[in-house]
Amino acid sequence: MPEARFTRVDLYRTVTSILMVALGLVILARTLGLGIHLMPLLVGLGFIGLGAYRLSFVVAYLRRGGSLL
Repeated sequence: MPEARFTRVDLYRTVTSILMVALGLVILARTLGLGIHLMPLLVGLGFIGLGAYRLSFVVAYLRRGGSLL
């Protein structure tokens, strides 16, 4: 069985996942500053949730002994 490597595509997905979490936090911070509105709250939480879900795969890969380099 060939060793699974961390490719450029995996790096791209990892960076976009981190940016999703950051964007979700920015959306929530801006929303809560103006008062609580349902749609931005759901969108911010959605970005944070999806980014965290995608990052969980990276963490699992690293725990199995994978390397980012």
